[in-house]
Amino acid sequence: MDDIGIEVSKPSDWPANQKECALENIYNGIVKFIDNPGYETKEVLVSLVSDYDLNQRPYLGLHRITDYEVAMINVLYLYAGMINLNTLKAYLYEIIGITTRRQKMILQMVEEFSQSSEIGQYKHLLPSLKLYYIAYQQFTVLKNRNLADQIIDIVNQALQVDSSEETVFNLTHAYVTMINDISYFRSKKRTGIWAFSRDDLSKLFGLEAKLVKLNKESAMKRPLKGVLMTTISNYILKSRNNYNDNYICKYISKEVAESSTRNHEIWMQKIEYLNDKRELKVVPELYANKQWLDFDWAKNIDFTPKRDYYVSSFSKTIKNDDMSGRYGQCIYGYKDERIAELLAPIWMRRSKDNKAIPFFSQVVSYDVIYNVQEAKQEINYLCTIIDKFDLRPDEKNVFLEEILQYWILSVKDKKWEYEHERRYVLFLYDDYNYAELDRSDERFLKLKTSLFILPDFILGDNSSKQYLKIMIDNKRDAISTRDYMFCEDCFSCDFDAIHGTYNICPICGSKNFRKVIL
Repeated sequence: MDDIGIEVSKPSDWPANQKECALENIYNGIVKFIDNPGYETKEVLVSLVSDYDLNQRPYLGLHRITDYEVAMINVLYLYAGMINLNTLKAYLYEIIGITTRRQKMILQMVEEFSQSSEIGQYKHLLPSLKLYYIAYQQFTVLKNRNLADQIIDIVNQALQVDSSEETVFNLTHAYVTMINDISYFRSKKRTGIWAFSRDDLSKLFGLEAKLVKLNKESAMKRPLKGVLMTTISNYILKSRNNYNDNYICKYISKEVAESSTRNHEIWMQKIEYLNDKRELKVVPELYANKQWLDFDWAKNIDFTPKRDYYVSSFSKTIKNDDMSGRYGQCIYGYKDERIAELLAPIWMRRSKDNKAIPFFSQVVSYDVIYNVQEAKQEINYLCTIIDKFDLRPDEKNVFLEEILQYWILSVKDKKWEYEHERRYVLFLYDDYNYAELDRSDERFLKLKTSLFILPDFILGDNSSKQYLKIMIDNKRDAISTRDYMFCEDCFSCDFDAIHGTYNICPICGSKNFRKVIL
């Protein structure tokens, strides 16, 4: 493998197991996406790293960890950074954790656990991946603390052994990068160990602040500032409702359902045209009386939007008569956060050699909250995190003001609570070159996407049902690698249900399902 400067020979029998096959497919998917960027190649790539069910990923084949596999993981990680596919990064951390756990289990089975369960090849992982491996290896072997405490312990031990300037620099950047990477995890069901409590988050960000100070960096300077902002926002917003992992649904009319099968578009509204006329007003109104704020430096905030915002609203309830009556009876369901990537406009940015490289644009997603007291508590919690960093009061104020741009659309009046809204917000820039995107309409952003042709399940009366079934059948036939239960009514694939004692479909309640044995 030498496409980006890494020279490792591929084993003659590669791939020899399902993990190696998955890495190879992801690599091929990235190459195709870069060569031919669009919503179709994006769907393939995102689907390859979007496992949801616990039994979805098989581990058949020869158990081994080769230098080529490690090189492949490193290459995929670098490509993920190049195109901004953060979900792929999280996927690679999960692969490392799973492999580490399996290594321990296999040694136990052959009664050789007295041997070291360390994976020698992993010493060649990139720094952030290697740090995670070391922490996870201790976590899965010792089992005497949660992952957050284990990570903190490993980092503090490293500092005690060597606190030289070089070590502090390397450790800081590995830790900051790692926490940012795993903040993009998609499903509490699959990676619940990353669903840190807010107490654990406070400790993790406290260590981050300590490292940044030791490294003599400023949290106000980019790129560190941007990394910290996305990490803090990702985790605090994601931790709402205790990392609620309900299914996510889009309610649309029959007319929109029919047109979406023809044009493969989603229309996202500019915030000025949303049906709630109090959009952008609820959070600023909290500041009318500032006595609830715990920090003086946090009391003077300019909430003026700094970019163009476009919004698409989904719901966390899959059978809601009020939602059907208001927005439409065609329900498109999704099992995890691949929605964010499928909504992300492709920005064609120029590399140093003037080559156009596709780049996943930023999408902020969160559960909307409808409780004013909860919103106040959350902002105070956000302030406690910012306050940990070695910044002047005016710098903390600027940091808060910028990060609250992620918050201003995330709190709504209680009367909208029945919607249980999951919201996706795009930040667009006038001077960027976007692919497959139409901004000619003042009200709507028209974006090419596979969301409405490849949902995870559908409910309601949908005239496009047969077309959707063909598309979903093609996808499941192409990427499924384990047995699953398929519902003939809502078209859901469930890799867990087939191993249980289900008599009905877990999603729609139908008995019209069948087992697909591969």
